[in-house]
Amino acid sequence: MVLVGVVGLVTALTFLAFSAPDLALTQLSVEVVSTALLLMGTALLPQTTPRESSARRKARDALLALAGGGGIAWITRLMLTRDHDSIAWYFLENSVSKGGGTNAVNVILVDFRGYDTFGEITVLGIAAVGVLALLDGFRVRKPATDAQGRPWSLDGQPLMLQVAARIVLPLALVASVYIFWRGHNLPGGGFIAGLVTSIALVLQYMALGQDRAEALLRAAGGRRYTRWIGSGPAIAGLTGLGAFAFGRPFLTSAFGHPVVPVLGELPLATAALFDLGVYVTVVGATMLMLSALGAAGKEAKA
Repeated sequence: MVLVGVVGLVTALTFLAFSAPDLALTQLSVEVVSTALLLMGTALLPQTTPRESSARRKARDALLALAGGGGIAWITRLMLTRDHDSIAWYFLENSVSKGGGTNAVNVILVDFRGYDTFGEITVLGIAAVGVLALLDGFRVRKPATDAQGRPWSLDGQPLMLQVAARIVLPLALVASVYIFWRGHNLPGGGFIAGLVTSIALVLQYMALGQDRAEALLRAAGGRRYTRWIGSGPAIAGLTGLGAFAFGRPFLTSAFGHPVVPVLGELPLATAALFDLGVYVTVVGATMLMLSALGAAGKEAKA
């Protein structure tokens, strides 16, 4: 998992080197959240497992893996080296005039290809609910002590971590709101903002423990997170259905620059409501998986 994190960091730096700050921010945020979830999942596995494959079967599996990986690499090379007519110019030229935003990446995700994004957040929500269904009622039976004879403890959160978590939470929420609202014109958006919020909430779980953190969040054993997952696609879907009232196709967005007292002229787009659905889904799915994995490991002693 450490090596996977290193690969993710190098990938984020590569995105940054190619002037793709949106992808770099997303990659870094995904690495933090996925590392925490992977560590929690690994903690549920037994320390040792029986031998399940013979040397012949392992060699066969290795050959199949090499053949599959080599085949995908060959197909990728063919796709990347063939002559093609890029349509990137269309998005760059029309992101402002037809999408109302200067950040072409976000405009593509929530406007030009909003239907794809709608399907992706639906799949994300289904995956999180699937984790809950798989782990419902599952409990890990661990020995009373670890390999060094030390007793297991789930209540020994360091004081410095608790203090840091209290400070980071409001700052992270403000940063996520800022990243969310700037996403249509500058690097950011609902997906990145949702991951930033999730990281702050994951830190609360780490610092306070699951029971106390869920009590403060009023998670009701994770049931609140399932409602968030349902609300996210619902908000995005209702945004798309709103276009029907104006005789436009599903998920057609509108934008304008109304003048507001004190604030002046504001660039607003209905795609922000769609992005809000993305934000809610990302936070709900992440927290539901975290809650399900944490609940499975609560019974630490045999």
